[in-house]
Amino acid sequence: MANGKGNNIKFEVCRFWIMMGFSTISLAHKHIIQGRCMLATHQDAERRYESLREMARNSIGNELPYTDRSNIHLRGICQKALLQAKLWDNDPKRLVDWPWDSGYQDYSYRNPKRFELATWYGNTLAGLSLGRPSYAGTRLRLEFIESRPSSSPLKGRIVPITISVAELYANIIGADELRIIDPVDQKLVEYYTSFGYRYKTAVSEKNHKHYLVKAIL
Repeated sequence: MANGKGNNIKFEVCRFWIMMGFSTISLAHKHIIQGRCMLATHQDAERRYESLREMARNSIGNELPYTDRSNIHLRGICQKALLQAKLWDNDPKRLVDWPWDSGYQDYSYRNPKRFELATWYGNTLAGLSLGRPSYAGTRLRLEFIESRPSSSPLKGRIVPITISVAELYANIIGADELRIIDPVDQKLVEYYTSFGYRYKTAVSEKNHKHYLVKAIL
């Protein structure tokens, strides 16, 4: 309760100085207040959208159609998940080389409205995924989906679980389509189409990404 009250006070202070046009304070203080206002706004967006992400994860997690559902845990990406993902780096079966440990920190800060999912089987990290809404909020772009490269306890199930959570999150935030960006090979393209996605090639040399798309009803 105290935290919420404190955040409201910070917001009101920011709004007051913005309305005053910073006319009575020094340039240095203007920069400090602007920075604090931006930070408060970012933190508020992070909290608000994390609650929506958690809503989607919990809803799908409670309805998973697997007999071992009690062992599957759908969570946000935390330090424990990033440490386990680091162990994937030297796995010869790994198909991508995106650095989850460093890449997540920058991606998450720049995208407070992002989609994120860490899929666990017991204490074993089985999959990670990240995405973000378009600037207009009409599309959700699923930009990273990765399964544990070797000995995955959820082999063949990470994609359907991830897509289910992502589609629900897209619906919650008001997006009308989900795009899966840059599938790594044709085999994966064909697999995604089995979930009702249509394949689209790059529309121009400038926009070289290809993707699969599905309308969210």
